[in-house]
Amino acid sequence: MHAGREDLADLGLHAPPIDLSTTYPSYDARAEAARIDEFATTGARLDGPPVYARLDNPTVARFEEALARLEGTDAAVAFASGMAALTAVLLARASQGLRHVVAVRPLYGCSDHLLDAGLLGTEVTWTDPAGIAEAIRPDTGLVMVESPANPTLAEADIRALAHSCGSVPLLVDNTFATPVLQRPVEQGARIVLHSATKYLGGHGDVMGGVVACDEEFARTLRQVRFATGGVLHPLAGYLLLRGLSTLPVRVRAASTTAAELVRRLATDPGSPASTTRGSAAR
Repeated sequence: MHAGREDLADLGLHAPPIDLSTTYPSYDARAEAARIDEFATTGARLDGPPVYARLDNPTVARFEEALARLEGTDAAVAFASGMAALTAVLLARASQGLRHVVAVRPLYGCSDHLLDAGLLGTEVTWTDPAGIAEAIRPDTGLVMVESPANPTLAEADIRALAHSCGSVPLLVDNTFATPVLQRPVEQGARIVLHSATKYLGGHGDVMGGVVACDEEFARTLRQVRFATGGVLHPLAGYLLLRGLSTLPVRVRAASTTAAELVRRLATDPGSPASTTRGSAAR
């Protein structure tokens, strides 16, 4: 809850500030140009004051730090939407000559379409969990799964999938579970994707996406974000940081409600769950 906020007391603040600046003062044009060139080349976070909002933003950086802490990763990189985040991941892997993706259905519809259409020059092989190892090729840059899936809520054994991937990174879309219920990196995944528009935001008033990963891959993602412009707006970063403050409470409440719904359906004579259960008993 306090990740990304540790300095607020020293600043004399309770709520994180919203930095809406697109540009910042520069007193040494050559030095600032060198800093931008270094960022474009390495993707490493800049030391010193901000330079330009497409490189980095202090409010968004707070959200990224908090999400990385929650997912247990070195870093997180935020984007304008979940699809912008997935696009950046695919472009980052393709830039290394790894254009083939192994994907497990069901997958969020737009993710499915992006992979199937080949709009980014990627090629996809669809398989079930048991077929992952056989589907991997020398140019496979990613194995992707969503668990629980949108909208079927189908679940996958992430630890078993990670074992099947070998050295190929496993990306888990963790949008529905959130880090409150599931931390994929602890089960062997190397990349975690969120459509922050949903549970992380939690109030239906903000759109965003975020990728949690190690610092090496985060640097490549920052380079892609800088070059393609899929940045998260600072106000969205503030709202998502606010959403993280209530995330555990909201997820627990939703889980309690879901359990109660299951209980009622199981005892309702007209529900499919009750009918199935009765037939099995007979």
